[in-house]
Amino acid sequence: MPDMSLEDVTIHYEEAGGGPLAFVFCHGLYGGGDTFTEEFAFWKNHFGRVISWDVRGMGHSSQAAKYSLPLYASDLARLLDGLHIDKPVVLGFSWGSTVAQQFAIDYTDRCAAVVLESGTSEVNVAASEFWYQAAEAMRQGKPGAQHVEPQHMDSVVAASRVVAGLREHPLTPRLKHITCPVLVMAGAKDDMNRGAGPSVIMSRNIPNCRLHIFQDGGHTL
Repeated sequence: MPDMSLEDVTIHYEEAGGGPLAFVFCHGLYGGGDTFTEEFAFWKNHFGRVISWDVRGMGHSSQAAKYSLPLYASDLARLLDGLHIDKPVVLGFSWGSTVAQQFAIDYTDRCAAVVLESGTSEVNVAASEFWYQAAEAMRQGKPGAQHVEPQHMDSVVAASRVVAGLREHPLTPRLKHITCPVLVMAGAKDDMNRGAGPSVIMSRNIPNCRLHIFQDGGHTL
């Protein structure tokens, strides 16, 4: 279980294989990169080196004094520096796609390609209120709230507020700055995102983008 100290936080990661092109997985909100290790054998057939990592305050990574979307993206950049990876292919799933978008915007020269699965770059009023209230319910331990381990609470609440904040601070206008090839994938039956609409919006605002909608797909493709 390798860990890397980035001074203000310790990031846990897993890797397999080797070679000039790396494939990096960014996990969803309630968990870490552990589940993706089950897929390492498959992805090594297509990319020599496969990596999953846990964002600050989630999974096996340490807690931190501060949490923000730019910090999550910065952690990925610093992790890649430490692993001597220049331009990987980055896959972001669900909330991880928000991290992947921020990374591709802030570090345009660090991406060989990006895959955005079941994600969004903006939310409406109802979704914003839902994510804010969900964060408050978790923080206050209200009945029926998503269970979160105490050591993960600050990061999960911050990440939920990031999603809520995509109403007032959408990533959509900044997607035009992503210059690498991007594949956007969505399930037409995605109950979390209420269909493939958010992915269609992303695909229309990314210059070098391909969209694929799985008609029978849900949130986890």
